[in-house]
Amino acid sequence: MSKFKTSEEYFAFSKRLVVIPTEDIKKLLLKHKINLPLYVHAFLLKETIRQNVFEPRLYETYSDELKFRLRGYDEYSVFPLEKLIEKYNLDFEVSRYKELLFDFIFVNRDDLRFKNSFINDLEQLQHNYTVDLEVMKYSDFYALLEEVFYEAEGYLDGVILEDWTEDFLASYTLGDLKALGKKYNVTVPRRINKSKLIAILSAKFKLTEDESLLLTKKSVLDLEIYAKEKGFQISIDLKKKDMIEFMKFSLDMYHKKSHVDKYNYDIPLATKEETAISDIEEPEEEVIKEEPVVEEEPVIIPVPVEEEVEEQPVVEEEPQPQIEEEPEEQPMEEPEEEDIEVPEELEEEDLEEEVVEEEPVPEPEIIKEPVMKEKPKPTVDESLLSVEEKELLDEKINQIIKKYYKKRRRRRITWIILITLIVLIVGFAGYSYYYYTSVNPGNLPFGLPVFWN
Repeated sequence: MSKFKTSEEYFAFSKRLVVIPTEDIKKLLLKHKINLPLYVHAFLLKETIRQNVFEPRLYETYSDELKFRLRGYDEYSVFPLEKLIEKYNLDFEVSRYKELLFDFIFVNRDDLRFKNSFINDLEQLQHNYTVDLEVMKYSDFYALLEEVFYEAEGYLDGVILEDWTEDFLASYTLGDLKALGKKYNVTVPRRINKSKLIAILSAKFKLTEDESLLLTKKSVLDLEIYAKEKGFQISIDLKKKDMIEFMKFSLDMYHKKSHVDKYNYDIPLATKEETAISDIEEPEEEVIKEEPVVEEEPVIIPVPVEEEVEEQPVVEEEPQPQIEEEPEEQPMEEPEEEDIEVPEELEEEDLEEEVVEEEPVPEPEIIKEPVMKEKPKPTVDESLLSVEEKELLDEKINQIIKKYYKKRRRRRITWIILITLIVLIVGFAGYSYYYYTSVNPGNLPFGLPVFWN
């Protein structure tokens, strides 16, 4: 039996094991047949760099888009974590990762079923090295430890396939998904052809060869409707969810049971308390507190009131007799003057009479009619579409336009040929008549026989 009884004793032991080189840790884990799924590595990596990712100074440099995507940080797969490390050159604390790794192994000692010899080997390795901590880049570190991890069945990049939903994919860009596919040797296109769509549907629904052959007779739109009726939405223009489906198909992940995660993650996570949520909320509260400052209000309020009182009498110039001379030529300028002279209605009676004269003018109402015709352009549906969906919609519209112009060209060519033939026939008939009656009476040109004699 091990000399450690409680988890706290194991956690204290983990702190002393960080001096062991990564290469030796890998050899020891493989020796005792301790392999971990990739989703465990995603968890350990997430907690290792959490404090660096949400460091206030660095966080302020992030774009609003990245801050929005970081809301799903706790569900990140391995790829976006590695991207953050590389893009922002984050310091990777090897000792922190090692400590979390051993904490995780010790907490799950019953499931991993390692023997006391594993603990004894760790103690021996601990005494073989000094207190100097290992420093290296994440890429070099993972290259050493990669052999310890494996992708569990039913998982993609450390995330179970069922969790790759639309909400989950909000933390990923189209470029991220293409790069994710490249990581697993899958070239994810932006658009697939009909045959590839049929292949995906056949794999998804386990169709026979005859059933797949029937699908070839359907149009692309019918295939998309067919899939939707079966509860599977996919399009030839690959969106985020479609890209994941393409990767599932390419990696042969359909109809496989997902590995059940039964591991215990209850280990010390000091950095988890210092997340971006607290960093984000604090400045928001400060801004809210600064807005209701009363010092600015008394300064702002009296200034516009005095200026308005002074400006109104200044505007009391009477350019109206000039406007009355040409009321028909400039009907659009009169409503603008009404807005300026509204506060003067109580002072001058003449202005009220002018307003009454302008009310029955129908011309501004006629001008509004073409505006109503232009409103259908920005439809309500387009405001609900994302940028990617708008691009896909534009592509489909372009395809429809191209097909229209092709048909139009064919019709033009057909009409040109028909008109040319008609002109030739009529011209030949006219020439034959002239030849028959005047040039060589009783004979047709080119030696043609006279069949009516």
